[in-house]
Order: sequence, then structure tokens, then C-alpha cells
Amino acid sequence: MKSVAVFKWAVDPQDMRVRDDGSVDWSAASSWMGAGDDDYVAVQAACGAAGSDGEVIGLTLAGGDVAFAAARGAQSTVAIDGLPVTADATTIAQTLAAAVRSLENVNVVAIGDSAWEPAVPVMLAGLLGWTALMAVDSVEIKDGGLCVTRRFGTGTQDITVRGPVVLGVAARREEESKPGMRAVLNARKKTVKTVTAAELAGEGVPSLASRGTHLPETAPSRLFDGSEPDHAVSQLLQALQAEGAL
Repeated sequence: MKSVAVFKWAVDPQDMRVRDDGSVDWSAASSWMGAGDDDYVAVQAACGAAGSDGEVIGLTLAGGDVAFAAARGAQSTVAIDGLPVTADATTIAQTLAAAVRSLENVNVVAIGDSAWEPAVPVMLAGLLGWTALMAVDSVEIKDGGLCVTRRFGTGTQDITVRGPVVLGVAARREEESKPGMRAVLNARKKTVKTVTAAELAGEGVPSLASRGTHLPETAPSRLFDGSEPDHAVSQLLQALQAEGAL
């Protein structure tokens, strides 16, 4: 089975600067360097899906250490160059989808469930026409398919899935066992193929532009004197009935 581990694909918002007029300045940001706290889990999921006889390919937006996935088990890496830091979620997902299609015969794509661009994993699955599973913890091959363990409420849920699937993973904790220097140096000897975003560009899709954020109106809080419990309960019931909650 061939699987893809997407890493270093979201920009760390801490690199942005807000100008006096409210506009955002990304000039000081290092392209595609950060926001990869869950990248190592994506690689683990891709390796688990591929199994011992499968192939794992790292896929990155060409920023940072392109040997990241290779040092953790990927046999090769594809680096996408030329995507601007200001690219919206739709453009990122479209570019990643085109790269996955170019690899052929990929069964699984594991990608971090980034807090900075949470829409990308689901958009990626939609553009590929694949099943999407989010909040994934781990993956293993079982009974000819994949047994995916994902977070569900306060516990976990095991799902058996077959066919192409995008797995959105999130790290619960920091990576416990990072590759040593020797592993990193050996990883840098593995194959790295660089493609440009222009080469991957296919049919255009509408861009996504955020015009701002508006938080819902906050209802005023109501405090009840608890010195007389029966009276406080009566007031609470009246308030809930007035709001239509009861």
C-alpha cells in the first residue's frame, strides 16, 4: 500500500505582523516553516497504513527540513515550491490534491489536523473524492483494510475503512522519540523531487478570502442569590422558561 504523509504545510501565525491599518504583514515569515506540531503523527499514521511492505512518501510545501518525513520512515519526499505564504486554504488543498494525483496509486493521505488551517484536510478529501476521517490517533492494517483509532467524545472509536482515505491527525503530546543526527543525515540522502505549484495547477477553483471575523453577540449573564436555595431554583426555572429552554 502506498501512503503519503503531508508535513510543513501550514504557516505559523506567530510569524505574522499586524500593521497599524489592520492589514497583515507576512514579509518576516519563513515560508512554510512552522505550525507542524502534529506532523510527526501524520508520518506515523502514514507508516502504519503502509505496513512493512508498503511505500511512504513525504509531501511538503518546500519549507523547513524536507528530510523530516524521511528521517521518520518515508522512502522519498516530494517538495512543492512556489506557493505563496498568503495562499488560502482552498489553494493549499488544491495544490496538495494535484500532487497526490501525480503520485498515482496512493491509498492513504495522512495530514496534520492543523489549528491554523483546519479546513484543508477536509477540502483535500473533497477534491480527491475520498473518504475523510478526522481526529485520528493511530492506524494499523487489519483484515485487508485499515483499523483507524480516532477520538470520539471523551474516549476513542475504532473504524474499519477500505479504499482511498484522508486521515486528519492531531498530536496529543510532543514527539517522545525524535530521530538522532545519524538518522537525519541518512534521510537527507534519500530521493527528494521538487515540483512547482505552477506545474501542478489544473482547473481553477474559487479562492477563499476571509473578510473578517464576527463573534456572536454575548447574552448578558444573570446571577441568582444562592442564600435561599428554593428561591434561587425558582428564579432559574422562570429564566429558563422565559428563554424557551424549558
